Amino acid sequence: MWIKGKIFVDGITEGCVGFDRRIKELKKECKPDLKFPDDSLIFPAGVDMHVHLRGLRLAYKETVASATSEAVFGGVGVVVDMPNTSPVIKDPATIKTRLAELANYARCDYGIYSGVTKEDVDSLPIAGYKVFPEDLEKEELETVMKSNKLKILHPEIPLSLRPGRGNRRLWQEIASIYLVSGKFHITHVTNIETLRLAKNQGFTTDLTMHHLLVDGEKDCLSKVNPPIRDLTERRKLIAGIFEVDAVASDHAPHSSDEKELPYELCPPGIPAVSFTLPFLYSLAFRGLIPLSRVVELTASNPSKILGINAGIIKEGNVANFVVLRRERWRYSTRFSKALHTPLDKYPLDAMVYATIVEGKVAYMDGDAYPVRGSNVFDKTGRT
Repeated sequence: MWIKGKIFVDGITEGCVGFDRRIKELKKECKPDLKFPDDSLIFPAGVDMHVHLRGLRLAYKETVASATSEAVFGGVGVVVDMPNTSPVIKDPATIKTRLAELANYARCDYGIYSGVTKEDVDSLPIAGYKVFPEDLEKEELETVMKSNKLKILHPEIPLSLRPGRGNRRLWQEIASIYLVSGKFHITHVTNIETLRLAKNQGFTTDLTMHHLLVDGEKDCLSKVNPPIRDLTERRKLIAGIFEVDAVASDHAPHSSDEKELPYELCPPGIPAVSFTLPFLYSLAFRGLIPLSRVVELTASNPSKILGINAGIIKEGNVANFVVLRRERWRYSTRFSKALHTPLDKYPLDAMVYATIVEGKVAYMDGDAYPVRGSNVFDKTGRT
């Protein structure tokens, strides 16, 4: 198959890409099999290295199909799922069950993290391990620390889990950085001090858009872990767009009934997998950051951190593309079971026209299609 148009390859250039599941060839001229609007721009699809797809016993919150449909609506071609579902994913049986569910229902490419465990799961096709604050006190962490695979740290010390959200201070996030070493990635940093300390320690980092944009934790919709910081910290974190290694959504949907509970009882989490990429490209279209920086944050750097052949339009990489148009619209979810977010009605200038996953149209002009993604961490190619 061939597509033609304004393509991002070390900058915007007119050209063609030939592909099946992988990118086969780039050249100047071709007869395209798919035609896009003349004002379209073609970029590598996003790679979101921190999502909660739910499913299994939590399918009432979100299913794999609804979450990955929302992902392709937002231009994301690869999602990597966290293990704190029900059951928790941290042994060979639950890992295989989870991968089977994703193989059947994921509408984009995927990977999963295991939880901290003593069991031998390192040989399985997982992306790595997620380390939560409570795991920093567990003996099992020593086993995980020996693995060469990526470890993702939720940066808060165990003290943060005590009741009272007002007690979740900045120092608790910063202190956790000193408790780990090796191949660690520090996720959803909420302040510039955490980001800079983590990078000085040799770790990679990501931040979320809600920790930048949401105006404090006012209600259940804006309740999230780690908490959104005050205006001063959020303003300082803006510099992180130019310093952080990657961005992630921390897509964490809950049912409407759960989010309507009293503030003290409702679960934390913001569903935003479809917001990140259109927001950052909107900044680029407004001249605030370079297009190349958006590609780094959303695609090439996450791919590099994860060690997958994605995120750059070049021969041999997976054929995942996002087709964007410059168009003013206001954000809302489309396919997620989570109907409301604190980012609703946010004005954006970049709209996803199409998302191609493994050479197949997964989303186009308002419709998501039941394509099947594959596990990008399965080196056997069986998925």
